[in-house]
Amino acid sequence: MNLRIIASVLAGVLACGLPLWPVPYRQVSMPENPSASTWLLLGAVAGLIAGYLLRQRKRVPVLAVTAGFALAVVGRVAVETANDPTSHNLWPFEVAIAGAIGLVAAVLGVGLARLLQRATA
Repeated sequence: MNLRIIASVLAGVLACGLPLWPVPYRQVSMPENPSASTWLLLGAVAGLIAGYLLRQRKRVPVLAVTAGFALAVVGRVAVETANDPTSHNLWPFEVAIAGAIGLVAAVLGVGLARLLQRATA
């Protein structure tokens, strides 16, 4: 597998996970806590990184960052349901919300990367 794709997915995982993982589950209220603006900013940075790492069309880096957002939530759900199987009854909605925010942020970041690449070319 391409290491650049793995790095782009990891950037998305960290962009979503760093604000999400420290928040106790009872306090999580997507997208208010962690805030959507924090996710959008970090996701745009991840999209910018992915846009530079993956110089293909916009689709590949955008999907890599979006997948990273979803994986960060799936990872949290897996860890927390191992301890308490009733803790995440609505986990598909959590994944969908994180994926949607990740998609918007990735589009912004990859778009910015493409603009900067054209400006410097």
